[in-house]
Amino acid sequence: MKQYKYIITLLVTCQLLFTTGCSDWLHLVPEDGVSIREYWKTKEDVRSAMNGIYASMLADGTVKGIFLYGEGRADIIGEYNRTNARMLKIIEGELEADNAELNWSTFYTTINLCNTLVEYAPLAFENDNTFTQKELDQYVAQAITVRNLMYFYLVRAYGDIPFSLEPYVDSSRPFVLAKSDKEEIVKSLISHLEALNQTGNEKLPFPDAKADPAQNKGRVNVYTLKALLADLYLWNEQYEECIRQCDQILNSNMYSLIPIGREMKGGNEEDEDEEVEEEPVYYVANESDINNLFLSLYVNGNSVESIFELQFSVEKTNPLWTYTNRSNGWLIGKSETFSDYLFPVSEISTDFKDIRESVSLLSNQYIWKYVGLERGVNNPRTQQTMEGNFIIYRLAEIYLMKAEALTQLGIQNESRERLEEAFAALQIIRTRANATETTDMIGENEVFSGEVLEEFILWERAREFTFEGKRWFDVLRHARRNNYANLNYLIELAGRSAPADKVRSLQTKYQNVNSHYFPLPQTEVESNALLEQNEFYAN
Repeated sequence: MKQYKYIITLLVTCQLLFTTGCSDWLHLVPEDGVSIREYWKTKEDVRSAMNGIYASMLADGTVKGIFLYGEGRADIIGEYNRTNARMLKIIEGELEADNAELNWSTFYTTINLCNTLVEYAPLAFENDNTFTQKELDQYVAQAITVRNLMYFYLVRAYGDIPFSLEPYVDSSRPFVLAKSDKEEIVKSLISHLEALNQTGNEKLPFPDAKADPAQNKGRVNVYTLKALLADLYLWNEQYEECIRQCDQILNSNMYSLIPIGREMKGGNEEDEDEEVEEEPVYYVANESDINNLFLSLYVNGNSVESIFELQFSVEKTNPLWTYTNRSNGWLIGKSETFSDYLFPVSEISTDFKDIRESVSLLSNQYIWKYVGLERGVNNPRTQQTMEGNFIIYRLAEIYLMKAEALTQLGIQNESRERLEEAFAALQIIRTRANATETTDMIGENEVFSGEVLEEFILWERAREFTFEGKRWFDVLRHARRNNYANLNYLIELAGRSAPADKVRSLQTKYQNVNSHYFPLPQTEVESNALLEQNEFYAN
């Protein structure tokens, strides 16, 4: 099965972690009154704390949150039998502060564990002579990166949120913190990651990714930082910086796309004696290779393409089974989006197919990336064997982030060279996927606009990352660019995501930029006197 699986040494502790919230964070000082200084005594204490951070990221609320924040309001999923009212409201864009599916508590639990390690790990360094500066720096760097990843999800989902880099370790005190501006939070996240990234690849304070590549798919290393930093730069419209981070990952020789063999079909043999109508060339992907890609990426996990994944096992299974299983799950693929926009049938040949459709779905409906054990075969996981990882970053995204950043520079600078470079990066992903001519928005045109390429890349991301928690964030990023110069992206998405009788009201709602973010959880607003509700939902 998997190349590597964490041994979760603090399983009982982790169950406690999963139930705490922003306003009730874990009490990290032992109940017998032992002081913080006495508690953080050895490097083993720090190692255990770091293991606890990684384990906390596997909380049901975190994984479901990552999925719903990125997919819930987008246009790729639907509600299976309309029995889960809470889920249905999210999908149809009717958001309420008391919706139990929307809860940030486990994200803040992980954030607080990270803040605590950053603050108190130096005490263990002072007390333990065997604890080296390099080891301390590695733990702190991992904690800062995980913390920033959690904050990045929250700020894209909720907008202005409580933001603190200080640990909360005394549960006898109420947690009271006002919101911070979302733009300032992003700047702070970038600044802290840049500080870790400033010394050059060989001296960065992270575990060596080359020493044990499989293990480091589930632990933060320098390339996890660079992927997150590239993502933040792209969100913040810092395109040169985004490209620089992407290039460092692409040139590292640490990762590679899982290859797909293709056989060329069509075309005509030359015949000088008779005129024959030219037959279009197309490709048929190797079925064995497609099966291997599905197995490597989504069943075994930790593939050569993966940069960072949340690691599940039989001891801690992937909670997305609840949403996606065939027997009583709530979510399915939205067939209209798949057939009309993502994977329209080739007009050249029925044999010409994009491999990603069958990798994503079973029977044109079931979300198979998470619950399938075989591509295209009705062989699902059970809840007890739902141990497939959840991918946060993989190499295909680095190519597409670079393509998007290059496109924006090409538009800004009217640079044909930048656009061609972006198109080349896009084509690497499309070629691997055996993408069909019906999704080619440029074709053989020698002249194409940056605006067309921009939309092309957005749709390509939708095809490549179906159900991987990316779609809403991708559309929102395009809509908010240049001070919401492209709001039409969200307006058009509403037309695909909402029922026909609710499209107009949702499109009207999206004219208000505050509606693009979730309401803050009502329980948190009620327990925190300084926390004000997102004004769109305040009344």
